Amino acid sequence: MKETNSRDKLLNAASMLFRKQGYNATSLSQITEMSESPRGSVYYYFPGGKEQLAKEAIKETGDKIKNFIKETLSLYESPAIGINEYIKRIARQLEKTDERTTISLVAMSSEVWSTNEILRQICEEVYYDWEQVYVESLINSGYEKEEAKRLSTAIQSIIEGAYTLSLTKKSTEPLYIAGELVVKLLSDHEE
Repeated sequence: MKETNSRDKLLNAASMLFRKQGYNATSLSQITEMSESPRGSVYYYFPGGKEQLAKEAIKETGDKIKNFIKETLSLYESPAIGINEYIKRIARQLEKTDERTTISLVAMSSEVWSTNEILRQICEEVYYDWEQVYVESLINSGYEKEEAKRLSTAIQSIIEGAYTLSLTKKSTEPLYIAGELVVKLLSDHEE
């Protein structure tokens, strides 16, 4: 039990620091200090050091959000309504607090896309997994596979852009607008 606890503390501290100050500006010393862990524990749990910590934090965040998307979409027959509700849930979470223990995938992928191919690929895989949730939902509601794939990429782009704008403006309005836009985008097919 203690091993998992120490590992999780390191992962949570790394995620928080990566989110607040970025991957490149975060040191292992800061991670161990914030997690109140001995420095050697980083390499015990994450032999690949900071890069492995980032990989696992990205994957963990990706899985949490993927499950959150699935859970929300499963509550609605209409993908348009389900995706809009998912976006509203993101907005409501941002309204509650700006403190997160998960990585901002937007920030991480923007920071590492040209400097760390391993982390870029992990970000790409996470985005792909999220899009597949939308694809499945759209196909199940009658969309053709190729159309569902294209729409899912557009939906993910709309959400990520709105999330970035919401953080930048310190306002959730862009997210609520994005939700309405997704409903309009999908409403023609669902009528």
